[in-house]
Amino acid sequence: MNQHRSPRLAVGVVAMTVTLLCASGSVQAQAWTPAQGEGTVSVQFQEAFVKYHQLPTVRLDRGHIRGKTLLVDFTFGITDQLAVSVSLPWVASKYNGSRPHQLPIDDGSYHSTFQDLRFDIRYNISKKGLVVTPFVGTILPSHGYEYFAHSAVGRNVRELQVGANWASLLDPMLPGLFLQGRYSYGFAERIFDISHNRSNLDLEVGYFVKPEFRVFALGSGQLTHGGVDLNGNSILTLGPILYPHHDRIARDNILNVGAGAAYDLTDSFGLYGSVIRTVAGRNVHALEYSLTVGASWSFTTAHARTRSSRSGLAQSRSDARSGVLARCVCQKGK
Repeated sequence: MNQHRSPRLAVGVVAMTVTLLCASGSVQAQAWTPAQGEGTVSVQFQEAFVKYHQLPTVRLDRGHIRGKTLLVDFTFGITDQLAVSVSLPWVASKYNGSRPHQLPIDDGSYHSTFQDLRFDIRYNISKKGLVVTPFVGTILPSHGYEYFAHSAVGRNVRELQVGANWASLLDPMLPGLFLQGRYSYGFAERIFDISHNRSNLDLEVGYFVKPEFRVFALGSGQLTHGGVDLNGNSILTLGPILYPHHDRIARDNILNVGAGAAYDLTDSFGLYGSVIRTVAGRNVHALEYSLTVGASWSFTTAHARTRSSRSGLAQSRSDARSGVLARCVCQKGK
C-alpha cells in the first residue's frame, strides 16, 4: 500500500464523513474553562453539501451527498481549572447518484440516526498571556450504525484523543483581536489491523467589533498517519473484504477554510453561525459548503453563585474583556 504523504496537507480536522466534517460552528478550541459550578448548553444545526469525491486527490463527480446535523453539547466546570464536555449529534443524510454503495440507504432519501458520543475532560494550566488547556477525549459510536454507504452518518470507529487547546488576546497588536486553536492526536480503532491514527489542527482568528459581537476566520485540517489510498477502482484494488470498510481505513487528509460571526444577546445567551468549504483533500468527500447556525445558554449553579457572592470580586475592565472571549470559547466552541 502506498504510504507517501501529501506535503501540502501537512496540517490537520475531524473528517469523519460528509455530515460531520467540521460539525462545529467555530473552531473546537476550549482553552478557557468555566468557573466551578458554571456551564453551558449549546445546540447547533448544520447543513452540508458534497458535490465531489476526491480519489485520491482528483475531484470526481460520483453523485451528491446532503447532510443535516443537530448537535447538543454540554460543558460544566468541576473546578475553576477542570471542565468536562459531552456531546451527541443526530445526523440525517442522503445520496443522489448512479453509483450507490448499497441500497436502501443510498436510495436518494434521507436516513437518520444518532452518531458518535463525544466526551472530553480538560485542565487549564495557564490563564494569563497564552492560555493553555490540555485535554483527553473519546469518540464512541452510540450504536452499531451502518458505515458502508455514501450517505452513512459516520465511520463507526472508536477513538481516543489527546491534545491541547490554546488562545490569546492580541490587544498589543490590535485591541479586540484574538487567536485560538486546538491540536489533537487521535488513536483510532484499527480495522483489519490497518493503522489510521490522525492529527487534527483547528485555528481561529477573530475580532471583537463590539464586546458582544465578534467575527472570525476559520481554518481546519487533518493529516492521517497510515490508512490506504482510494481510487476509481477501489472495489477491485481493495477487494471484497476491505472495500466495505474503505471510508473507515482511508488516508483522509483535508483542509477546510471558512468564516463566521457570533453575537451575545445577553450575558447568558448567544447566537453564532459559520460557513466552510473544502479547499484541498485526499480520499475525502469534499465539502462544496457547510453552513452552521447555533445558540448557547450559560448557567450558574447555586454553589457557584454562593462562591461568587462570598468572594465579592469585581471584574476589572481587562478581566471583563477576557471574560467575553472565555464565554465565546466555551459556548461556541462545540
